[in-house]
Amino acid sequence: MTSVAAADKDFLSKKIVSADGPKGGEVAHDVSLGEWCITRIEPEEESNRRRSVLERIVNVVRVWIRHTMITEFRMPEAAAAQVEGRIFATGSYRYNVHTSGSDIDMVLIAPSRITREHFFNTLAPRLKSEPWVTDLHCIRESRVPIIAMVCDGIDIDLSFGSIRQDRVPEVITDDLLQGLDEQSVLSCNAVRVAHNIMDLVPNKAVFRQALRFVKAWGKARSIYSNTFGFPSGIGWAILTAFVCQCYPNQNAAGMVTRFFRTYHTWFKPNPHETGTENRAIYLTESMRARTHLGRGWDPRESKSDAMALFPVLTPAVPYGNTCYNVTLTNLRQLCDEFQRGHDLLSKDLGMSAAEARAKFGPFGIWSRVLEPAPFFGKFQHYLQIKVSCSDPEHYQAYADGVESRIRILWAGNASSRGHTLEDYRQLRLHLNPRRFEDPEEVQLRARLIGKSTGAAAANHTRGSVGSRTSGQLGDGGSSSFRGAVNTKDSTAPSDPTWFTANYFIGMTVDTKVSSAKIDLAPAIRTFHSVVRELRQYREGLTRLPVITVVDMARIPTFVKVEAGYMEETEAAQEELNTSEAEEAHNSSHTVAPADVEKSDGTSAEPTTSSLPGTVVGVSNGSTASAADRAGSGTGHRLHSGGAESAAASTVHCPPCKRIREEDDSGDHAAVAAKAETASATGASSHAVASADRALTEGSGDDDLEQALGLDF
Repeated sequence: MTSVAAADKDFLSKKIVSADGPKGGEVAHDVSLGEWCITRIEPEEESNRRRSVLERIVNVVRVWIRHTMITEFRMPEAAAAQVEGRIFATGSYRYNVHTSGSDIDMVLIAPSRITREHFFNTLAPRLKSEPWVTDLHCIRESRVPIIAMVCDGIDIDLSFGSIRQDRVPEVITDDLLQGLDEQSVLSCNAVRVAHNIMDLVPNKAVFRQALRFVKAWGKARSIYSNTFGFPSGIGWAILTAFVCQCYPNQNAAGMVTRFFRTYHTWFKPNPHETGTENRAIYLTESMRARTHLGRGWDPRESKSDAMALFPVLTPAVPYGNTCYNVTLTNLRQLCDEFQRGHDLLSKDLGMSAAEARAKFGPFGIWSRVLEPAPFFGKFQHYLQIKVSCSDPEHYQAYADGVESRIRILWAGNASSRGHTLEDYRQLRLHLNPRRFEDPEEVQLRARLIGKSTGAAAANHTRGSVGSRTSGQLGDGGSSSFRGAVNTKDSTAPSDPTWFTANYFIGMTVDTKVSSAKIDLAPAIRTFHSVVRELRQYREGLTRLPVITVVDMARIPTFVKVEAGYMEETEAAQEELNTSEAEEAHNSSHTVAPADVEKSDGTSAEPTTSSLPGTVVGVSNGSTASAADRAGSGTGHRLHSGGAESAAASTVHCPPCKRIREEDDSGDHAAVAAKAETASATGASSHAVASADRALTEGSGDDDLEQALGLDF
């Protein structure tokens, strides 16, 4: 890839804010930051495995291109051998900041006549038939369609672009993009952007160290997810590179410090209210460039560009906002995290490195900044989104498809007409992009997919496997597999097994802010209508997302365990018990009967007080009672129906209980049902499946209840 000419880089001197080098604490703490970076480098064995995977993918693609040219276009073998595509690595692997277990983003630039339909319909089956490729899914609906797969244990995201040449050069220049469709331009630009970022930073070693830290911080603080509306890897890379341009002589510690110092004031959480839009971040000389490659960034001509909340522009024409997904909820969360990082470093940077290690951990102040963001237990209520599919092969594609549209639930779309969750000024949402899955379901799904793959390998040749699946991979699943999944013994239940992805959004309500009563119904209707339009949505095979309002007592135990909340709660409970035991031991005189603890050593359950809760749309008292009588884990469900005619009522959510108490009480039925499911060959549904099915399939949109059950 051609570097930017030296003459074209003169503008970089105008971007410098300060040419000073690191000072005091930045020098002292740079050592511990370097030590942390070393721990993030993957083992040599994994690095060799990555190179091996890339070589195997390149070989498969080379054979596929020649085979396609011969069979599809009747090209002689000698001529087909001269046709050549090229695979480029992008993202963290291209920047050399990848870590153990991270994925590899790749772009296949194919020669002319090879189309995206060939990519999905013939290359995907060929890759899927390889024994070292598992869990392959075609994601067509994303802005940049990809083949997502696991190759020898390494996650690969492969996108596609096609240029009008028979041989793809090493350098993708502007003229090669002329006349290409938008998706090909985006794919080709991913290669150009990755190169230009590296070419436009003054100190590549410092950039790599700073970016490695920023990416880890974004993941730890749950603000790293393009589908959830947060910056993706390319967004964080541009944000880091911009700071490197402004402070070219800083070390890594100074660069990270200035990263937070810059962005905690650069972006405002409420730009539309203040009337001052957030300024764009760009690495090039100008935000706008004349090009014939399609519409680029121009807030003067585009209302969407002018209204962008978090503009971070790509450094390759046509310039585009890589953070176009950021919503108002995302922006507030990002600003909070920028402020937190700035506050911590401003406070602790003057501390000696030894003191910081003793206080915060082996990497000093960096350990403090990288502490995971608290989520479960922090909020009184959570919005739970359950995405279910009964086909183990189609499940991943359906969950990915729904996740790619999940922002509509809180931010809406063009048809929302102002009825979004963000429109309620008293409601604050806290997003968590993590997907939670029941480990038992994950194991069962892996076994079923393994059996299907083994049966296919035994009954078909490699070529027939490709033809058998080619018509199905576009949707990310295989309808022919459904019969195998639902084939049961005569003693097994008739219902299919439902595999479920769980997402959670924290909810808080500011009672001091006066606004309309919170009504989830319009947002859910809009979200469901969008999900129905997904290619992956199939009646009977998939369900519309089940959306419930839950408190901590109703969050499944496996979620708390996976999130680490259970360990924290048990540790806090153990500390409390120890403190109470010491206090009881010290009280050698009269002990009131009310202070006597239970014989098992746990403290008595505290008395609960009813909190008034304003809710919208509970049709009558019996409806609320039915919701309260439902088993734990179901929450107050939002059913389809009579939202407009339903009357307001008051419902009290039960208080959050200790996890041990929850495990010993309300979850018994669910645990027993799960055990019974496993004993019946793992093919029957979980206890809540029928209730969820009734919610999403048993009634239409006109029957949507608005029973929230929130303690506002």
